[in-house]
Amino acid sequence: MMKSHANLTEFTAQAMEDGFDEVVQKEWAPNLAVGKHTHPFDVKVQLAAGQVQMTFDSGVQTYQAGQSFFIARDVEHSELYGSEGATFWVARKL
Repeated sequence: MMKSHANLTEFTAQAMEDGFDEVVQKEWAPNLAVGKHTHPFDVKVQLAAGQVQMTFDSGVQTYQAGQSFFIARDVEHSELYGSEGATFWVARKL
């Protein structure tokens, strides 16, 4: 598990220091399912609110508000958001 940050400003500062290129905030609807896909960039994510269940070839992991995780570019995964949806802070390394 990666270090959690208190706010978006702190998360952004650390992401830039770690060599990420941009940070965005994403909002996801309650109970949204996003099928298998990949990204052409590395991502570091912190959940600011809500819950998400991530499915990878290696297994399933559920993340709650305050938790962080990393997904390398081109890693196939799917996402299932909880009943409250989710707010993510996403750092992208292009």
